[in-house]
Amino acid sequence: MSHNKTSLDNFKEKPEKRIQQLLMLSSKIELNTSIPARKYYRSGREMISMADVYTKENNLEQAYILYMRFMTLFLETINEHPDYKNVSIEERNLNYRALRDVLPKTENIKAKLLEKYSTEYELFQEQKALGEFKEKHEQKVLNIEKNNTPSSKNVTQEHLNSILDNATVPELNNPTSFELRQPDHNLINFTELSDNNLPSNMPTYSNSKIQFNQHKPIVDRSTKPMLNKNTSNPYNLRQIIVPGNLTRRFLEQAQRNTSNNLETCGILAGKLSSNCLIVTHLMIPKQSGTSDSCTTMNEEDIFEYQDKQDLITLGWIHTHPSQTSFMSSVDLHTHYSYQLMMPEAIAIVCAPKYNESNFFFLTPYHGLQVIADCKFFSGFHTHNTEGDIYAIAEHYVLDDNLLVNVVDFR
Repeated sequence: MSHNKTSLDNFKEKPEKRIQQLLMLSSKIELNTSIPARKYYRSGREMISMADVYTKENNLEQAYILYMRFMTLFLETINEHPDYKNVSIEERNLNYRALRDVLPKTENIKAKLLEKYSTEYELFQEQKALGEFKEKHEQKVLNIEKNNTPSSKNVTQEHLNSILDNATVPELNNPTSFELRQPDHNLINFTELSDNNLPSNMPTYSNSKIQFNQHKPIVDRSTKPMLNKNTSNPYNLRQIIVPGNLTRRFLEQAQRNTSNNLETCGILAGKLSSNCLIVTHLMIPKQSGTSDSCTTMNEEDIFEYQDKQDLITLGWIHTHPSQTSFMSSVDLHTHYSYQLMMPEAIAIVCAPKYNESNFFFLTPYHGLQVIADCKFFSGFHTHNTEGDIYAIAEHYVLDDNLLVNVVDFR
């Protein structure tokens, strides 16, 4: 009886070392001070929501990483943010209560992980010892064969077969289920980009408005950023399941604006289940638009609704009423703030005039950094780069059996 060597190799580390590896994944978060502190608090609540789901699904490693990251962010890091004092007392108190709940949960998960890792480590040691025993006796057989003594050879081989047939090999129940997932693309990542690089036209919170595409173009919008059309999801992103009727329902809600050559935008939200992100809601905030821009308002309504429904932000959607479906430079800067907080976040661009809709995202190892480094935060502009800034997303699946819930706050 044999087991996959790669699976067993996952168990060779001592339990304490494996816990340390998880702790390294939740190490101190470097704040991007261009992101409002309130948005970190918002993402913190979504961390807890995802960690709770992972706990219920018995995905203890991912739950532990998220809980630890939450505690690190709000016990050690957030008070370094220059905007920290502007966060309301009510929001901070909600966070403190969450910290009190998270601490015992995290300790309980740690104890369970140590117990599981100890069992796996013991099984690995038993398998290793049995392997060494078998190798040792097989070597004896080879040595006897060299002596060309048939009687001795047969006796020794029979003796060895008897020992191996009666040896007990510890069984592992689905050992691959214990493999530690690659977490860099499964978690909210605050550290991937350097500080002070978030564009000024990211969603902001001053005067109760989120600023989206608020500037007039200074160059022709048809100057499209470089697009990678040949992607295959090489980034190990979690899959996003999208309702089959999402774009149709959105275009119906946007029809009046489209007829008047005005942009419309909405926010995508949903749930985490079995390590898949499921879009369940399309929220259309109060907004004003032009032919190539959209400004949303009253984000408190959106946040309050998401909190009540326990929804995670998964991206956004908007129209190009007279243009084709692509990501303008302003769109890229807008999407940057979404994808920085949720690596799988998608941007859907609908072009009703051309009857096309595409799902885009910034390339994680190039596009995100290009936008972070870009100093032209406002207005339409070009990005001089040899790589692909954004790509057609390949980590989503349309589900025609899933219907979207539309919430229009206008």
